[in-house]
Amino acid sequence: MNTPAKPYNLLRSFSALSLLTIVIISTASAVLLSRFLRETLLERNGLLTLEFVQSIAQSQNTSLYFSEPDVNKRQGPLDDFFNRIAHMPDVVRANVYSRDRVVLWSTEKPLVGRQFPENNPELDEALRGHLALHTGRVEAHSKSEHILFAPDVEEFVENYIPIYGPSGIVVGVVELYKLPRILWETIARGQRLVWMSAALGGLFLYTVLFWIVRRASRTITHQQQALVEAEQWALVGELTAAVAHSLRNPLAAIRSSAELAAETEDVASRECLGDIIVQVDCMERWIRDLLLYSHQPDGNTQTANLSETLRQSLAGFSDRFTRQGIILQVALPEPSPRVCADPQLLRQVFNSLLANALEAMPKGGQLRVTAERRGRQLTLALRDTGTGLSSEQLAGVFKPFVSHKQRGLGIGLALARRIVQRYGGHLELHSQPSKGATAVLQLSLAE
Repeated sequence: MNTPAKPYNLLRSFSALSLLTIVIISTASAVLLSRFLRETLLERNGLLTLEFVQSIAQSQNTSLYFSEPDVNKRQGPLDDFFNRIAHMPDVVRANVYSRDRVVLWSTEKPLVGRQFPENNPELDEALRGHLALHTGRVEAHSKSEHILFAPDVEEFVENYIPIYGPSGIVVGVVELYKLPRILWETIARGQRLVWMSAALGGLFLYTVLFWIVRRASRTITHQQQALVEAEQWALVGELTAAVAHSLRNPLAAIRSSAELAAETEDVASRECLGDIIVQVDCMERWIRDLLLYSHQPDGNTQTANLSETLRQSLAGFSDRFTRQGIILQVALPEPSPRVCADPQLLRQVFNSLLANALEAMPKGGQLRVTAERRGRQLTLALRDTGTGLSSEQLAGVFKPFVSHKQRGLGIGLALARRIVQRYGGHLELHSQPSKGATAVLQLSLAE
């Protein structure tokens, strides 16, 4: 047995997929921008340090002493130069390497004179004449020249700055350990701003896209419902035309028979036959109006007297009001307003609403009919004290062929709403179980 496929939920699928996509894109963008911001600021800080160190080296002609074999001759000038370097802002340690990787000067005295021939990518890069940067936490001796900082030091910046001789050849390298707390704070603020912008931008984009898709989903749903309803009403129209065509001939025969019988029967019989003729004419008129309604263009300019049309409908149900013990209260504005609607079709709307109210109060109750003007609209409310409807029943009351009555066809309220909508009005039904129901009808006032 094949199970029916579940309808595709556009809004749910879009919500999940778009949220996942936007989170991935926003996160990736924030990571890349944060990394770019960090590397750019570190590089700019390193370039400023390089320019400062090289300018001092050139002004004091310090590069000559890097290749000086006599320790006593080079000690004085180098000490003066490198002491200045060591006291630069944020510098906590400094090492000076010769061309052959020997430490010529260092703030850590045990390192002076030692050679570090092992692989050091940053030192190799600086000896080739390029600024080299390295950041990290000195938690272990990753390099033999490293000496652990205090426990409170979270991260350091290691700058390898090449020193050029008079011929433009690299004669040595200055290694500076810096703890640029202001730089780290600046980077942290910038990264927080990047992540916040990515989060807010992603949230805004998701909200806008969700709103658009939700509106599109609602439009598609309404259009689907309209298509289904149009198909149902097309079927109703075909059935109506067939039934109307089939009924008109029997009704004509009934009327003719009643007219002939009225000529020969007594007075009491003629009164009954006259009622038959009147009802047949009424049915004929309703059939004709129904056929005309199915071919009328929307928005015709007919008007109806609200009070007169409503009282005609109430008069048709007066016997049932009395038999069921229903108290009727009517409060209509004076003078009676005229509304945009066909009188016969508006009466059909009232008949459907009154019939439903009576069926909801088989053991008596109260029906209150009120109307009030609201600008260019007139609002009519019919409130009964009947059994009421559940939320599930209320959801389908205006759908064709959906009925909760044993002998109902499910066309009355659907046709009533369709008639009202044709004249630019609106019909709603509010109800709760055991608390009655209220039908609210809105119509445009005639000019």
